Amino acid sequence: MVENRVFADVLIEGLDDWVPIDQLLWAAKEGAAGRPWKAFFAELLRHLLDNGLIRIGELAEEGFSPWSGETDEVVRRVLEDLDGLAWEPRLGSRAWISNTGAGNELARSLAD
Repeated sequence: MVENRVFADVLIEGLDDWVPIDQLLWAAKEGAAGRPWKAFFAELLRHLLDNGLIRIGELAEEGFSPWSGETDEVVRRVLEDLDGLAWEPRLGSRAWISNTGAGNELARSLAD
């Protein structure tokens, strides 16, 4: 089970702007609690997507461009992108996070 406190900062930051995927990686590393953090990252990403709290996409000239596909496809694309960057997204990950309306609502409640 994923606790809200693990990803609260990511959603709260997402109230103001799109969030780079490395913020969620950091949250996974911090919240893994002895579990393998990469597997926990995938679980955390899946949880946020399945619960309609975030969308994953790329930044384009016109702004945020969400990726299409079901949760499994989006998670697979993110993991492949991170594998290609040796799990160092600051080197140029394509994956960015955008809160959904539900994500913003939860973020506001977590910020209080």
